[in-house]
Amino acid sequence: MSDSIIDCALIGDLPAQAARRFGTRVALEFQGRQWTYSAFSAEVDKLAASLQASGIQPGDRVATWTRNCAEAEFLFFAIIKAGAIAVPLNTRYRTQDLAYALQQSGSVMAIITSRIGPTDADALMAAALGQVESTQAGRLSATGAPALQQLVVMGASAIPGAQDWSGFLARAKSPAPAAVALDPDQPALMVYTSGTTGNPKGVLLNHSGIRLCRAHALSLGLHEDDVQLTYLPLFHTYALSLCVIGSFLVGARQILMEAFDAHAALTLTGEKRVTVVHGFDAHFNDFLQATRRASYDISSLRVGTLTVGAESSVALARDVQAHFCPTLSCYGMTEFWGAVTLSALDATLEQRCEASGMAHPGLEVRIVDPTTRAPAPLGAMGEIQVRGYSRMVGYYANPEATTKAFDADGWYRTGDAGMLRSDGHLRYLARYKDILKVGGENVSPAEVEAVLCAIHGVRAVAIVGAPHERLQEVPVAFVVTAPDGPADAQSVIDFCKGKIASFKIPRQVFFVDELPMTPTGKVQKEFLRQRLLAAAPDSTR
Repeated sequence: MSDSIIDCALIGDLPAQAARRFGTRVALEFQGRQWTYSAFSAEVDKLAASLQASGIQPGDRVATWTRNCAEAEFLFFAIIKAGAIAVPLNTRYRTQDLAYALQQSGSVMAIITSRIGPTDADALMAAALGQVESTQAGRLSATGAPALQQLVVMGASAIPGAQDWSGFLARAKSPAPAAVALDPDQPALMVYTSGTTGNPKGVLLNHSGIRLCRAHALSLGLHEDDVQLTYLPLFHTYALSLCVIGSFLVGARQILMEAFDAHAALTLTGEKRVTVVHGFDAHFNDFLQATRRASYDISSLRVGTLTVGAESSVALARDVQAHFCPTLSCYGMTEFWGAVTLSALDATLEQRCEASGMAHPGLEVRIVDPTTRAPAPLGAMGEIQVRGYSRMVGYYANPEATTKAFDADGWYRTGDAGMLRSDGHLRYLARYKDILKVGGENVSPAEVEAVLCAIHGVRAVAIVGAPHERLQEVPVAFVVTAPDGPADAQSVIDFCKGKIASFKIPRQVFFVDELPMTPTGKVQKEFLRQRLLAAAPDSTR
């Protein structure tokens, strides 16, 4: 099996290598169109040449903010092939998130689709950019993103100086880009991930992700006859590593969806004979609910991946095995290119449902006491720490956070609680970090708290997670106000709309006289969580 997987050192070279091996096989299908591996590689080359003709230099950051579409995959490889750093942005960002990412990344070019589903992305981008002037043909100046020089829009745009997609493509002077000397250790990708300190951090990743993707492919037994269904967003390493790169390594066919919809995904599964699916609890829960309401042909499904280990996931994982398809459990983080552990195909039912997989070769996972930092014995809970080849280059322009994330021996402090079992499997249990997981998306309470504190009359805010039957948890706000502050929950929720992604917006707002505090001045959020658990169980559905 390993001999059939492409051995490639540079992400940008992968489409060309796949074209040489799998040329006429279908690489990608999207909304009725197909691209063979040869055609896909040609699209990547054309875009890389257009980037170079537009003045993009090695090391430049190029942001993309697009719906799931074929062009998003072409751009992912093309930007990296041109020697630049791809910065795919979360499509659920709104003006404040978007402005921060564009500024912090120092992106010199942004490529967007004018609409993302029902959202007027062009209007949101205009608001995020602030005052915009067209400085010359194809160039602009924006007060909200000082480094940004070019904006390319697929679709109609009202932003001064924006280039249309066809004009951008016409810039290429040849159908192939000029060769760029690249080092596999150089940054290739920057993915924003939310932490506990407020604003998202830009995780710089190098080309080592290909090696991790090869490990995934081996564990999943991926081969050229597999058909992967890609509905996961292309701005996350989950989709980029397992769906996109994984397919190219083995010559599999990829069916791309613009957005996740259980009915549409299950219909495509039957029509296209999909064999591999990936997702979080919310995706598989929707699959199960859909199959209970209607009949679908899912007989082609061979395997899936599902993050499990926490007690809330065990019952769902067992239900998935019994009524949907076998899944392999995994655990990972953006800082290591995604899943660092994964079950084996021959794992037992118990291992697939109650553990989080085993570390891939070349990666190490250990458990330490969060207080003493001493290694914890087998079966004891402690902080999960990870070390190995796929570690991030660092947090972009944030050396302090990068240094804090690792110990002197190179172990990454995940902030997650787990244990190592006697069978070698990791089990993820909970988070030590103050971070929410909303339907697979990380949400920083500190970031949301900062937004709410900008409301006139709000004195203090605490964001905690409330249990949710589908999304695992959702944000809930506890707010202390002045006499002239907001008096109703809806006004607080409405203030957030258009400023932050919808999944970050609190589902409920509780007004309190004060927040419970420790003697050292920290909010005792556990007291607030207990209050939520005592509330009506269906209040956040």
